[in-house]
Amino acid sequence: MKETINVNIAQQAFTMDMDAYSALTAYLDDISRRMPEGDTETMADIESRIAEIFRERVPSPMMVITYSVVKNTMSQIGDAENFGMANRPLNDSKNKNRGVLKFYRSRSNRSIAGVCGGLSEYFGIDATLIRILALVCIFAGGATLWLYLILWLVVPYEPKEK
Repeated sequence: MKETINVNIAQQAFTMDMDAYSALTAYLDDISRRMPEGDTETMADIESRIAEIFRERVPSPMMVITYSVVKNTMSQIGDAENFGMANRPLNDSKNKNRGVLKFYRSRSNRSIAGVCGGLSEYFGIDATLIRILALVCIFAGGATLWLYLILWLVVPYEPKEK
């Protein structure tokens, strides 16, 4: 079961799952950083185009926009880099309030269960450093092994990119 959210894009209502919403908001934030300050018209045009594509791909307003639909829409519009160089840094407080940064077990950067790879992606540090630190803590005693096993069981894998 996935959590969904109702959003308005270009004055049109859509229901999206949380993975799709996170990907779309990150994409739109990246594009808006590349636009000149105060250029709301271009962003409105991009949102209108996204709404048109969503209406084409999801014919019924009762259907949920999934992550794959958002990925296909983003590839149809183009990479954010096509809109120029980033003029502004990411607004971290805005992203934290939205809950964009989530801890997942890594699917690609894993040795055993992806816990250390997920921690490295979450904190933005090298996975090797976290693995060495985890091994040192396990051999030094303490609850590190138990913590690793609990994280292995509780933390979900990162969403698949389709």
